[in-house]
Amino acid sequence: MKYIYFYNYQENEKDLCALEFKTLFKTSMYSRTYITDINFDYTRSVYIKGKLKVLFESDDLTDLLEEISLVSPAYDNFKAQYIKNDITHVDYHQTLEITREICKPFRGSVAIKMPKIIIGVTKVHHTYYVGEYESERLWDLRVHKPFSYSNSLNTRDARTLVNLALKHDLNQTLVDPCCGVGTVVLEALSMGVTTKGYDINRYVAYHGRLNLEHFGYNPLIIERKDMTTLQRSFDCCILDIPYGLYTPCTYEEQVALIEATIHFTKRLVLVSHRDMQSVLKQAGYTIEASTTITKGHMTRHITIANL
Repeated sequence: MKYIYFYNYQENEKDLCALEFKTLFKTSMYSRTYITDINFDYTRSVYIKGKLKVLFESDDLTDLLEEISLVSPAYDNFKAQYIKNDITHVDYHQTLEITREICKPFRGSVAIKMPKIIIGVTKVHHTYYVGEYESERLWDLRVHKPFSYSNSLNTRDARTLVNLALKHDLNQTLVDPCCGVGTVVLEALSMGVTTKGYDINRYVAYHGRLNLEHFGYNPLIIERKDMTTLQRSFDCCILDIPYGLYTPCTYEEQVALIEATIHFTKRLVLVSHRDMQSVLKQAGYTIEASTTITKGHMTRHITIANL
């Protein structure tokens, strides 16, 4: 079985997207269109705009139509749609003709406005691919939270960090020990991950709880606690290190927070306003990868490290 993932990202997200791609698929990203035999839950990534489960493929359109006719697949309330890709451009009028032809061998009922299933077709290089296309964006539901701060991680970045931390294993436990209003915690919970959030600031932790409750999650998943006192171990940690905007935090205190993580995790995704790789190495971590993300005039360093 083949799957085609169609990527979309802003130019300032390119490096972070490429890092997530390499973490998930264990190869470098060369295009916004990726063909693989890996069946990945595309809704986990904010950069994947759609996924095509390939059912038929051929370098010749006539042969492709004959192959589909032999199977004569049936769908109720389906719609055929041409999926553009960044590798091979097909003229708009030609895409309309292709989708009309693709519809003919399929049995069932057509629903243009509210289809239950989309039969996607695309041409990559010289090959036509036809299959079931999905393009849900469930994470959009949590973009707007009751409580947020201007310096908070946005939903897109938070969800990407969760993917960087967990890779393919959603059975791992995850902690955000400086969780703020809980954006990372929310995204991890939406993936079904066992997650905990802590924040030393009572006011901020309370707002995080209200955000969780708003989306139907147990608010007690977030607790007010100093991360240096944690006794429980977690498989992964995402630490968006405080830099003193709401909770005073000197550089020495930031270093102490990084050093504290070695007592409760073996994999750390660090978000910092300066490059802290030397601090991580001194604490005993090995650097796996790093990049930066920009929000307004603020640049954050993303560093993945392992013990």
